[in-house]
Amino acid sequence: AGGGELRQDADDMCMICFTDALYPIPSIQLNCGHVFHHHCCLAVLEKRWVGPRITFGFKNCPICKAKIQHLSLKWLLDPIEVLYEDVKKKALMRLEYEGLSKCEAVITKGARFHNDTAAFAIDRYAYYVCFKCGKAYYGGEAQCDADAGLGDSYNPEELVCGGCSDVSRAQMCPKHGTDYLEYKCRYCCSVAVFFCFGTTHFCNACHDDFQVCL
Repeated sequence: AGGGELRQDADDMCMICFTDALYPIPSIQLNCGHVFHHHCCLAVLEKRWVGPRITFGFKNCPICKAKIQHLSLKWLLDPIEVLYEDVKKKALMRLEYEGLSKCEAVITKGARFHNDTAAFAIDRYAYYVCFKCGKAYYGGEAQCDADAGLGDSYNPEELVCGGCSDVSRAQMCPKHGTDYLEYKCRYCCSVAVFFCFGTTHFCNACHDDFQVCL
C-alpha cells in the first residue's frame, strides 16, 4: 500500500539493495510513488547516517529525494523527524548567533538549497547525538568534520554533549539549562566533539591524531 501512481514493474530491481527484483519480496509504495522492498526501507531508516555526524539524506527517497513516507514506517520516521526538528532549530540559532542569517554571501550560497535557510544551516554545521541523553549537540562546522576523515572509526560512547560531560559544574543557563553548553578541545581551540576517559574533551582532528598515536 502507498500513494501515487505506480511507477515501477514487479520485475524491476529494488533501488536500495540493487540485488533482487521487487516481486515476490514484500514491497511498499511510498507516498512519492516509488516502490522498494519493505525490509530495505527498514534497514535504511534503522541504520540512519554513516559516521558520527548527523545527516538526513537517508530519510529521502533514493530515486526522487522526496521525504520517505509510509504508514508502516511511521514508528521509525517519527523519532527521526523529532531529531531533524531539533537539529534544525539549533542550526538556525547558530546561524543567527554568528550573524550569518541575513548575510548576502550566505544567502547566495543558499541558492543551491532552493533558498531553504534551514537546509543551508544543517549542511553548514556538524551536530552529533549524545550517547548519554540522546540529544543533538553542536560540534563545529561540517567542513571540520569532513577534514578529520573519521568515517566509521569512532566509539559512539565517546560522543557526549557539554551538559553530560560537565566535569566542572559550569553555571546552568536559566533559559536553556545545559542544552547548549559547549567545551573546547583540550589540545586546541576547536569545539569539542568527543569526551574520553571521563575527563578529556577532544575535537575531531585531535581525537583522530590521538587514536593514531595509540
